Amino acid sequence: MTRYAVAGFAVFAWMALAPAQQVPAQPAPAQQQNKRAAAPRPAASKPAPATTTPTVFPLETLRVEGNHRVTADRVLAASGLKIGTQVDKTAFDVARDRLIASGAFENVGYEYKPSASGTGYDGVLQVIELEPMFPYRFEDLPVSEDAVRATLRKQETVLEDLLPSSPTVLDRYIKTIEEAMSSGSSPAVKVVAQLTADGPGQTVIVFLPSTPRSHIAEIRFKGNQVLPADVLQRTLYETAIGAPYSEATLRKMLDLGIRPLYDARGRIRAAFPQIVTEKAKNVDGVAVMVSVNEGPPYTVGDVRLSGVPAAEISQVERIADWRKGDIANFDDINAGLERVKQRYISRGFLHAAAHTDRTVDDVNHTVSVGAVMELGPQFLFGKLRIDGLDIFSEPAIRKAWKLASGKPFQPDYPDSFLAGVRDEGVFENLGKTRAETHIDEAAHTVDVTLFFSGAGPKPQESRRTQF
Repeated sequence: MTRYAVAGFAVFAWMALAPAQQVPAQPAPAQQQNKRAAAPRPAASKPAPATTTPTVFPLETLRVEGNHRVTADRVLAASGLKIGTQVDKTAFDVARDRLIASGAFENVGYEYKPSASGTGYDGVLQVIELEPMFPYRFEDLPVSEDAVRATLRKQETVLEDLLPSSPTVLDRYIKTIEEAMSSGSSPAVKVVAQLTADGPGQTVIVFLPSTPRSHIAEIRFKGNQVLPADVLQRTLYETAIGAPYSEATLRKMLDLGIRPLYDARGRIRAAFPQIVTEKAKNVDGVAVMVSVNEGPPYTVGDVRLSGVPAAEISQVERIADWRKGDIANFDDINAGLERVKQRYISRGFLHAAAHTDRTVDDVNHTVSVGAVMELGPQFLFGKLRIDGLDIFSEPAIRKAWKLASGKPFQPDYPDSFLAGVRDEGVFENLGKTRAETHIDEAAHTVDVTLFFSGAGPKPQESRRTQF
């Protein structure tokens, strides 16, 4: 077994021994039968050349370890290794270099060893993906987005819809995009890549022309009736005014800031069919006019709840307070679903999540809602630990603690318990208190440690000496 240090990995390349039928054993020299007879000294001769065991054998299996976003099929294809081909250490070195050159991985290693049959190699490619990765989009390019994405798909064998923000990858994408836009009659367009936020927690990479863009100096609306223009303007001013203008960016702002206002009023088909710009009159920048088509109001149709026990559906629906025929206010719908989620979190489903799906009936102007709960495992209370109390005080606190071991864990209980201890004046000189939870994800249990401390001596009041 030979050890290679490859890009931070301890990688072991196993050199397979040839099967017996391929590398016949060398015959052993004849043993002297009569030890008493003195054998004549043989004449000096040149040593026989050493027999070299072959290290090139067929690749019988190959798998990938460590990948999360990049599929194993794409890793295998990009490596260039193929089942059935003759491989050795050099072949794996070349595969590693190809994967590193893709820009998708922080590190790449490999391992190979004799297969179970002894006729070839079993191989493993070990990868560490670059993190984080972001979706990407295009703005203001003089070609269609579909054409650019088609060109990138042909060239990129590893990365798909998510990219790391490494210079190696971004420079390669920029070069491909520029080549896709080049033609003999059109001037060359230089492209840059920028990280930008499309919303809370929604960072994307944007490829756009490098030429400076005008900034938004003014924004107005027309066609709106349900929502007054000043409400729409105030909503967008903080994010839009002063931002470089592009229609794609402004539409993202409208979807994030204005559309929820209309969703809360049942206008779920609100649209912004036209955006017109002109040079601002009194300041440097552009004035933007957004046309609004508010659409008709929609009402709540059927509401389907899934992911909770059947026996609890009626009770959960009362908590959510969804009413068929009401205006489809998705602020209220989402608030009801949040109440349901918090109910299950308070019962030990610490990883509970929820989302809604819409089915829109544009003929009857109704929205049927699919409310989906994903409860996850239920966590139970484990042990209570107490820090900072003496042997006389600790038993009283343990007796007052009502959450029994093995019962569903209530996340709010430790803090509310400490607040009750303080409010009831159990200790005269109580200082700071806090609770720490220790979650065991494998056992689905939660231990709690309560910390108590004394308040310390009170500072003495200053006394003034009178003369």
